[in-house]
Amino acid sequence: MAPCPFVAQVFGPMKLERFELERNQSEWEHHVDYNLSESGVEPLHIRDLLDTKELKDQLLDMQLGYSQTNGTVPLRQAISYHYPGTTHEHILATTGGAEGNFVVTWWLRHENPDRDELVFLVPNYMQIGGIWKNLGGKLIPFKLEMVDGEWVPDLEGLRAKVSEKTAAIAICTPNNPTGKLLSEEDLKTIVDVAAEHGAWVVSDEIYRGAELRGDKAPSAHGLYDKVLVTSSLSKAYGLPGLRLGWVVCPSPEVAHELWTYTDYTTICPAKTSDWLATLALQPDVQTKIEKRTRKVVSENWAILEKWIDSHSDLMSATAPEAAAICFIKMKDGIDTADFTMRLKEEKSVLIPPGEHFEMPGFIRIGFGSEKEYLEPALERISELLDAYR
Repeated sequence: MAPCPFVAQVFGPMKLERFELERNQSEWEHHVDYNLSESGVEPLHIRDLLDTKELKDQLLDMQLGYSQTNGTVPLRQAISYHYPGTTHEHILATTGGAEGNFVVTWWLRHENPDRDELVFLVPNYMQIGGIWKNLGGKLIPFKLEMVDGEWVPDLEGLRAKVSEKTAAIAICTPNNPTGKLLSEEDLKTIVDVAAEHGAWVVSDEIYRGAELRGDKAPSAHGLYDKVLVTSSLSKAYGLPGLRLGWVVCPSPEVAHELWTYTDYTTICPAKTSDWLATLALQPDVQTKIEKRTRKVVSENWAILEKWIDSHSDLMSATAPEAAAICFIKMKDGIDTADFTMRLKEEKSVLIPPGEHFEMPGFIRIGFGSEKEYLEPALERISELLDAYR
């Protein structure tokens, strides 16, 4: 039987294009000695959030029923505190940032059938772009380019790519995999270009709070009435196991529309995750977590920077401005897909190749783990690098 024309038109090919980065990590991360594919910091423990007997007892006495499906009011209030001008009604809680990205992309595709183009910053975490293509949409990249040793967004090129067919411009800032922090001026230009054509801006800000130095990265939130911000506790907070994310919406009406989509996905966040996340997002606790994250990122970057310099004949890198990741340019002629495969098989170390970000010739190393883990992992990479000299 032939596929339904409507399904084929809206959802594209029935066989999904694989999300190579995530599948590679899923298949290898628990089978190697060293996993440097992770882009967050060393995860916290539950006990780090429960500093009193009363809180411990509350967790143990919690009845494991369903939670409020869009996130409890206390959780959404705690999230909204960090986004000026919002209330809990502007927030949709999701199961990880991944679900937030998914429902936003699905909503944009479904609600804007005449706008089938997504302008997508590259390199990037490829989830949103992959979902868009798998839903039958057209993906149009605009690039972060290396200019005089710095990652720079091609904003002039962006202007030429946005049109009345554009549903949204999707960015990631601080950027995965480069650690580039888009400036407030960059963000204003992006939203101005979107506004000229009535397009949305989707800003994945999951690494905000993991800056190496200086103030917190600027957010796209509030710059335009069609901005959606996604984030979670997985990276800058070091709480990936809670699987707790969110979408910050420009109005309660948009948050309510997106809520309809999560009715078809995970229904609700886990009750324990909702409660623990509410604790983590309290201003005093959040400040301590962010201080710890910045310390890990700063101290470990010093280790990685020294290591990169020791292999300057084979690689070079621009220092990340935020996030525990570095996107490293390998010497011309090194097949980075082959290099990372050999690294897994011969040295039991996992890192993703640039091919997973549509940037062959690069590798991404995560440096947010404990120093006692990071340093021997780097030594094993060094052993393989010797074969390329």
